[in-house]
Amino acid sequence: MKINIDVDASLDQDIVTIHCREITEEILELQRLLASQRNARQKISAYMDETEYFLDLKAILFLEADGNYISIHTVRDIYRTRQKLYELEEILPRDFIRVSKSTIVNTLMIASIKKNITGASEVAFKNSAKKAYASRNYIKALLEIMNEKRLKR
Repeated sequence: MKINIDVDASLDQDIVTIHCREITEEILELQRLLASQRNARQKISAYMDETEYFLDLKAILFLEADGNYISIHTVRDIYRTRQKLYELEEILPRDFIRVSKSTIVNTLMIASIKKNITGASEVAFKNSAKKAYASRNYIKALLEIMNEKRLKR
């Protein structure tokens, strides 16, 4: 693989283009790596009391609808935003997946999933006692993503 960097001061923003003969696993992994680097620096604005915080996405365990707000859970704290869950779902990276009508989880922070075929499956997170619940309609997609991540390690 050959890597070139072309500097063009006239560009409005940086553009990364991958030229390849065919799409291979190596190319897809490179694309995922670049995307994850960009997403690692992304932040989301949320409030605790009257203070606005800018949270790193990697610190978020899950987001859940809570009345007129979305509660954003980290290991220790709960922040709030007035954005809609579907709006957040559109802007969050692929590591975040909806697991119920009211919840989106960060798959990078999942420690375990306790499956329950008759009801909601319990999702536990790394370094936290907090739990989220995945409904039967969404659990299959979550398990597929978790298996995909496990195979890549």
